[in-house]
Amino acid sequence: MTKVFTSAVRFAVLAALGAVLGVLIGVAGASLHWTFDFAAQFLLPSIFVAAGAGLAALLLRWPRLALAGALVSVAAYATAAPWTSQPTVVAKDATRFSVLLFNIYYNNGQLDAVREMVERTNADMVVLVEMTERTRRKMQELIAKYPYRLDCIGSGRCDIMVLSRARLVPREVKETSDPQRSPLLVADTEIAGCKLTLFATHMTRPFPKRPFWAQRAQAEEIGGDVASASGAKLVLGDFNGAPWGYVMQTIAKRGGVRLLTGAGGTWPSALPAELRIPIDNMLVGPGLSFVSRSVLPQIGSDHVPKGSRVWT
Repeated sequence: MTKVFTSAVRFAVLAALGAVLGVLIGVAGASLHWTFDFAAQFLLPSIFVAAGAGLAALLLRWPRLALAGALVSVAAYATAAPWTSQPTVVAKDATRFSVLLFNIYYNNGQLDAVREMVERTNADMVVLVEMTERTRRKMQELIAKYPYRLDCIGSGRCDIMVLSRARLVPREVKETSDPQRSPLLVADTEIAGCKLTLFATHMTRPFPKRPFWAQRAQAEEIGGDVASASGAKLVLGDFNGAPWGYVMQTIAKRGGVRLLTGAGGTWPSALPAELRIPIDNMLVGPGLSFVSRSVLPQIGSDHVPKGSRVWT
């Protein structure tokens, strides 16, 4: 029995290390094929998988496997480090504004707590995704704090609401041209003395929930839409893709914008922050820079809220 158990553990350790190597290869080759990009999404959990495999090998006195686990976990950590570090510190007297992003979940049963969280966070702009008529009515209670509201709920598949202290001038509400028809809301605003174009989206889910090509096509299209706007830009939403993956990298490069980095993922909310995938993202440029990033506690959704301060 002991021999069978030992063999099973050895196989599990080898399989875990092989899976993590697959993730690292996926990160390196995310642009080559969608399967690589799919594997790359699990970079953060892979750090702990490799470390756990190495620890198991150490406890069972398999020095070579223990060393391999340590090396692979360090490699995964180093690969993730540029995406988990906080934004560069800027001058204390720099003009700033704050943004809150939250995929609220269409059937959220804690809407009073959500409203209280928005009030407590006190962001200058709030972007809510996966909104419905029910949740929109509840968020109308925030009108005293956020006199400007823009949403496209009920327009095709659009499920986005923007609450703002600054005036919002709608520019466009569109759907991506692929069959999945994901929404893209575009508006102009001036906040903290900075005129900018806001892009908010909720991109389609990855394979196997949707066709493997859908996300890649949407990323290219949305990146082109972002690039077509001049001046400062704020791009945010539920992209269903990690910052280091093909989707976010394509939008960043094509749109000429930079990704917000920081520790802790946003989905699924049931897992510890370190094991979640950061699929709710923000990007800015030009003339804007991120100052900070924070992940808030779970409130009735499979995503957690994310806040950031932006330097103008």
